[in-house]
Amino acid sequence: MRKKLLLTTLLVSTLFSYEIVVDKTSSAPRFERDNAKEVVIDTKTKLMWQDDASVKSVERDFSGAKRYCKNLNFTGHSDWFLPSISQLETLVDTTKYEPAIQDGFKNIISSNYWSSSPSVSLSISAWGVDFKYGYSYDGNKANEYYVRCARAGQ
Repeated sequence: MRKKLLLTTLLVSTLFSYEIVVDKTSSAPRFERDNAKEVVIDTKTKLMWQDDASVKSVERDFSGAKRYCKNLNFTGHSDWFLPSISQLETLVDTTKYEPAIQDGFKNIISSNYWSSSPSVSLSISAWGVDFKYGYSYDGNKANEYYVRCARAGQ
């Protein structure tokens, strides 16, 4: 009987055992600021984010925001784009408030920023992020919101 109980205990503990692995080699921040170029680089997605004073002053409607990024020539690059909602949401830090944005960004208005993602349910709307609270919203494409452009690669 005792042998059977020991065998059952061993079998159950083996079935429900698991290992927690902590990677201590990854201590570098995900978002790294380049002060000279006024950009922030996401080391995970490899996106470069515009972070100069204009991200606090340039407001456009949806079409104007896309056009602004497409025509942007900044840091010697002309391949900037208006990020998708999923890309823009990676900048949100929900543990922060006003602004709810990741460390590394210096230029931010705690307000609405456009993404390039149109609303599926309403053709007059598109998605953006409110960096005051860190949530996504769909706004009327005619509204003027702030613009932060991105580009692929470093």
